[in-house]
Amino acid sequence: MNKKVTKVFSWTLMKQSLRSNIALTVIATVVMCMMGIVITYAGNLLGSGSDETDYTDAQSDFYSYLYVLASYNEMAGTDLSYEDFTTADDTTAYETVFDMMNMQMDDGDFSVDGFASAADELSESEIPLETYISQFEYVYALGSVQGCFSGDDLDVETLMNNMFEMMGVSSDLMETMSEMDPSAMLNQMHYTVMVILPLLLFIIVVGNSLVVDQVDKGSMAYILSTPTKRSAVAITQMIYMILVPLVMIAIVCGVRMAAIYRFTGSVDPAQTIALYAGLYVLAEAMASICYFAGCVFNLSRYAMALGGGLNIWFFLASLLGMFGSENMVSMGIGVDALGIFNHLTLVGLFDIDALATVGSGDVDTAFVWKLCVLVAIAVVMYVVGAVRFTKKDLPL
Repeated sequence: MNKKVTKVFSWTLMKQSLRSNIALTVIATVVMCMMGIVITYAGNLLGSGSDETDYTDAQSDFYSYLYVLASYNEMAGTDLSYEDFTTADDTTAYETVFDMMNMQMDDGDFSVDGFASAADELSESEIPLETYISQFEYVYALGSVQGCFSGDDLDVETLMNNMFEMMGVSSDLMETMSEMDPSAMLNQMHYTVMVILPLLLFIIVVGNSLVVDQVDKGSMAYILSTPTKRSAVAITQMIYMILVPLVMIAIVCGVRMAAIYRFTGSVDPAQTIALYAGLYVLAEAMASICYFAGCVFNLSRYAMALGGGLNIWFFLASLLGMFGSENMVSMGIGVDALGIFNHLTLVGLFDIDALATVGSGDVDTAFVWKLCVLVAIAVVMYVVGAVRFTKKDLPL
């Protein structure tokens, strides 16, 4: 009786591939999950730091009291200060000063209790109260001074801008850095570096082991001696390279959403799924190149040089390109010329900024054509690789 010939898909071969690479699959998945949790936690810390209580009103109130004391000292020749106020057993002198100011102002509301309250509220900030007092001294001193040449009123802000410019740091750069969202930068690094690296190592190692490594070692002769056609081998290993990264990224996506919800209390499923879907498309484009190399060559080292070499180049080019991005250049730590590397890597087609708009009211569709290019690369590489394997001469 003739055995049934497997021409399309071999479950036996699929189980063998799953068993052979289970350890690497689990390790890569766990590492990516840990990266997602850590980056979410770090982003939450940075985000909470940027959402600290605004002490602008408290600072304004405290400075108003200091101005009253400074003006009275200058007029009366006294030396009243906040430090003396905190140690004085008798605050009558301060009550007198504040009452005089209230009499001169229609809406004056200065009092000893108000002074103490303004200081207590401002002292809750991370900046020491002594620093605020020192800053006020500069503001008060410069507020009554004019430039000897320009005649303009001098102030602390202009002084600081001039000092930064002398050090080569422009005021525009300082403003840009103050407005930057650290959590957004961490998110960018997460998708372009931290998650891609373990996923890339998995793709290179596994992509090389599925076809060419077995040809190189001679085990492919045993597989083809069974009722399994080359087409079944090519299609089965292709399905493995398509499904396993999908499962891995789906697990990482689920863990990331759980982490975001745990640390922030809310999550945008559409945005997160869109970002990881884009990551999966990028991963498949890279995996298809390794698959193609494994199907074309009969020696593992040649396939590794082509598939692994190209993908490593894509990763390194994306790192260099990151320092040519608009954000890095605006911070003063990037170089415009390095932006060319973003056009020399497949990672540049993974438009994180555009994908992050999914789920918002204004979606940037620029990511659509870029993902279509990645899908086209994956389809072509998989199909050409499979056809090549079924027709080439094998050293069996």
